[in-house]
Amino acid sequence: MEFEEIINHQRQSYIKQLKAFYADRTDGAREILMALNGEEETLLFKLTRLDYLVKVDGEFKIEELSPDTYSNHSPISFTYGQLQVELNPFFWHGCEFIIDKKDDDIDWLRTWTKIWIDEEDKFQTDIDGFAGAIHNVSFPTTEQQTVKFTVDFGTASTEVFMNLINCIKDTGTKRLIINSFDLLNE
Repeated sequence: MEFEEIINHQRQSYIKQLKAFYADRTDGAREILMALNGEEETLLFKLTRLDYLVKVDGEFKIEELSPDTYSNHSPISFTYGQLQVELNPFFWHGCEFIIDKKDDDIDWLRTWTKIWIDEEDKFQTDIDGFAGAIHNVSFPTTEQQTVKFTVDFGTASTEVFMNLINCIKDTGTKRLIINSFDLLNE
């Protein structure tokens, strides 16, 4: 399987499960954007799109899809421009990016997140009623001369995934590892 074919399979697997998740959930709100309270910024901008929010007996209840399947594939390595990419099996809703960037300048990631989380709710919903937005991005951590962050791509398109790869490439980073090892090992 080629890189973009794998990404398409991962998204399709997630969307199929999300449609089934929504099938019997009709009284709440889908993909609602929520700002998190708290001191620690675990997510960029402290924003997340919830899969589902419903009011039950006067109380709000958050329901999140936890996909149990993904499109498994053998790890592949390839060069994309000057960027060496290692693509391991991953979940669309919990995709970890590890880049060999040694500095902590994440303005490029903040800009990308601001665009694709659709804070202003300006994106047109698709035929299935999906927002086409990412759901969240973890606050990057720096360790052992790498920067790590995780993206929940939500209902964003594969073009959004590729846009992030291009942003990473444009930082001048030389190596990128993509995986969901934390989720796969649960």
